Order: sequence, then C-alpha cells, then structure tokens
Amino acid sequence: MLKRSLLAAVALAFALGAAVAADAIKLELKDFKMKCAFDGGADLVGHDEGENRLFFYANGTGTCEVKIPADGEYTIKLDMGCTKAEKDFAQIKLAVGDTVVKEKFDLTTEDQKEYTFTAKLKKGDSKLVVSFLNDKFKEGEYDLNFFLYKASIEKK
Repeated sequence: MLKRSLLAAVALAFALGAAVAADAIKLELKDFKMKCAFDGGADLVGHDEGENRLFFYANGTGTCEVKIPADGEYTIKLDMGCTKAEKDFAQIKLAVGDTVVKEKFDLTTEDQKEYTFTAKLKKGDSKLVVSFLNDKFKEGEYDLNFFLYKASIEKK
C-alpha cells in the first residue's frame, strides 16, 4: 500500500512538473529575423547554426514572433554571451511587443550565461526583440560582439 501511495505521489509530481514545463515558450533561434543597424551590414548579424547561436558583430536587432497565452507576469530567460572590449561587456535592450522590459542591460561576463527578466505581458501575438546597443571595434585591438544562445518565456 505504501509503495502504491509513493508511486502515485511521484506520478502526480511528475505530471505537475510536466504541466509547468509545458507552459514555457521556447523561441527557436532560426525563427529570429535579424537586422543590422546600418545599411550594408546584413552579414554582421545572423544565425550561426554550427555554433547554435545568434551573432551580432555590429549593432542590430533580432526579432521573433511569439504568442502570449494570457495576460500576466512572465519570466523571460535569455542565454547570452559576448566578447568584451575596453572593459565593456555587451549591452542590450529587451522588449516584448510594446513593453520595454529593459532599456539598457549590461551582460556581466563574456561566458554564456542565463539572465532572467520579469515583465507584465498582454495576451496575443507579439514580438520579442533583442537589440545589441554598444558595438565597439578597432582593427587589431578590440571587437565587442554579442551572442544569443537561447530564449524562452514562461508565465509566473
């Protein structure tokens, strides 16, 4: 009898965990539309399938369509990294639809790291927009670049 109760509890916990995990909206990197901040720079932003990341070798934006299932508070998780220049790490702007989640956010390391943001979002079709803001480059000396490895949104 105890074994059955324990198995039932484990099954229930697993089912609840699976239900929570199903709520996460994982955004596919290949679905992002990339745009350089200046004309002629299309090759400086894009999706690198081999490295499984979006790359920003110049200022630009990555935009992905997302369907927000209900009004409420959401957690946005971004796995990001960069190459720093002159003591500066990459700086981004994050928005979902008309909601600016972070006007300016500085990464804290060059290594790939998950950063978490919270925002109140409205139900419906929207766009997640990540913008790289502080590109720096000096031939042979430094090159500040930004990388996005994963993106997801989950209702709190």
